[in-house]
Amino acid sequence: MITTLRHLFVDSWAGRAAAFLIFLAFIGWGVGDVFNSSNSASPNAIAKVGDREISAETFARALETQLPNAAQRLGYQDIAHLPKVARQQIAREVLRGLVIQQETQLAAEHAGMSVPDSMVRDEIFNIPAFHDAAGQFDRSLMNQRIARMGLTEKRLIELVREDIISRSLLQGVGASAHASSILTNLLVNFESDTRRLSVLRIPFADHKTANAPTEEQLRRFYDNHPSLFKTPEFRHIKAVLMTPDTVASTIDVSDEILHKLYDMQSRTYNVPETRSLQVLSFTDRAKAQDAANHWKNGTSWDDLIKANPSAIPATPENARQSDLPNAELAQAAFAAPAQSVQEPVHTAFGWVVFKVTDIIAPHHTDFAQVKDQLRHDVQHQQAPEALQARMHRFQDAISGSSDLEKIPSDLGATPIAGTLDAQGMTPEGVPAPIPGSAQLRTAIIQQAFAQKALAAPHIISGPENSAYALIVDAIHPGSVQPFENVRSAVTAAWAEDQAKHLADLRATTLYTQAKKSGLSIAVSGQPEANALWQNVDVSRVKPDNRLPNIVTRNLFTLKAHESAMYQSDDAFWLVTLDGIESASPADRTTIQHGVEAQYTQSLQMDIPEAISTTLEKQWPMTHLNMPLFNQVVTSAQSNSAQ
Repeated sequence: MITTLRHLFVDSWAGRAAAFLIFLAFIGWGVGDVFNSSNSASPNAIAKVGDREISAETFARALETQLPNAAQRLGYQDIAHLPKVARQQIAREVLRGLVIQQETQLAAEHAGMSVPDSMVRDEIFNIPAFHDAAGQFDRSLMNQRIARMGLTEKRLIELVREDIISRSLLQGVGASAHASSILTNLLVNFESDTRRLSVLRIPFADHKTANAPTEEQLRRFYDNHPSLFKTPEFRHIKAVLMTPDTVASTIDVSDEILHKLYDMQSRTYNVPETRSLQVLSFTDRAKAQDAANHWKNGTSWDDLIKANPSAIPATPENARQSDLPNAELAQAAFAAPAQSVQEPVHTAFGWVVFKVTDIIAPHHTDFAQVKDQLRHDVQHQQAPEALQARMHRFQDAISGSSDLEKIPSDLGATPIAGTLDAQGMTPEGVPAPIPGSAQLRTAIIQQAFAQKALAAPHIISGPENSAYALIVDAIHPGSVQPFENVRSAVTAAWAEDQAKHLADLRATTLYTQAKKSGLSIAVSGQPEANALWQNVDVSRVKPDNRLPNIVTRNLFTLKAHESAMYQSDDAFWLVTLDGIESASPADRTTIQHGVEAQYTQSLQMDIPEAISTTLEKQWPMTHLNMPLFNQVVTSAQSNSAQ
């Protein structure tokens, strides 16, 4: 979805000041440089769309900005730990966004679209980053900030003009879509209609027989159920596994590379004193002083914000002195004691009152402390690519070894051998020590019991970029154990079977009556009457967790006053659908709002995606410099990590 892509990799146009500055400086729709029309791209072009090129610098600025944000979304605090596969995917999405931007500009030119200067002017004047402390547009502030980003006023106007066009073509059309009331009502009815049930659970355990089985009954049960008393089949296998983890340990990483990585992340390993603050900014000193007085007298931070709606709150956390937005606040904040409200401080943005909520002392982590972790991270980043590079050698080794005994040790492949059953248990009753994830373990066990004995080994692609090959070199079939050895087990199994049978008979009797008169009447005056659940209300959005899945799955197929009987693992269930009722007005309204929102959002995401697909067909990308693309991606990670 193009809208999802944009929200994930590009902050909203109407975002906060800092996000918008990044938006203009690095991503901004329309940052692709425009070149004259030609059939070939310049050496510095990553991609070409029509007569427009996306330069390496444009792509690099976009990627360097988005990599840290994307890494955090994926759970990586340090971009250096971002897997190469994820980094490449992020890079492709960023480039795709830039390509789509160029296509929208070409479509606008083709359609003769133009943006009035007055609209561009209004957009620029409404950018919060260009406002002074009083909230008014400040041209000198704008000039300072765009100069800091390496932009000219002319280029800023071009960027804003192109962004308006892009939003009009893509987001504007999508935003006009709304959910159909007819379909919405159908969906609401489907989700909210409530089934009112009568339910009776008949547990197997409640029908255990007090009679002891005869010898004849036990032996007949034993003869009729041999699979219950059979030892499991065991198979002896040899296998060779190659996973990113097994390959990682064989990747050599020099100390020189580790030192470079350490130096690039010096900001992470050499942290000066940091402070967390609560800051409230005012344009008027008297209001700032009044807020400070109330704060000192015990007014909470939340109440202080509510009492001063015109003030701007901020809560920088673990900020270095250089991270704070202006020198006056930074100097005052790093001189103030913790947990003490300070008097108003005059800054370039107005008057601020603040409190230091936390102070973290400076700390240094030397190279020796992180060397092993750095090596581990590099090895695991390179492992997926190294595994793929070694796959041909792995295949050659497998095809040339009928017994899997001649696998080169430098491949990073791990050999295993042992005896196990279909559940992965050894004859000793413990799990077989198969390395790797649970998914890989399951795949190997299933393959071991699907593969024929002594069949030639072959490479099998496993989960999570793994590969393996195995041989089943011995099969030990299970055998039915002698009756005398399993007498106690036969007795227990017979008793369980009898209890289930008696419960079945009782449930069938009540079910037969319930089909005629309903469950409530069927159990009236019966021993099960007190166990009957009445007025059990169930809808798709409000299931009853007491009901097993087999009941929940099937009850929506019942007609009014229809009865049914189901079997779960430990009981029979009798159900009568007493009626179907509409949800309460309050519940229906809540469900309707949710359905409408999801339906509308889906339309608003799908329509721009369809438009972008059409644009890609009309103005396809005609050039892609993959070597330059890869070079920028590699460089962007290094630059962002510093």
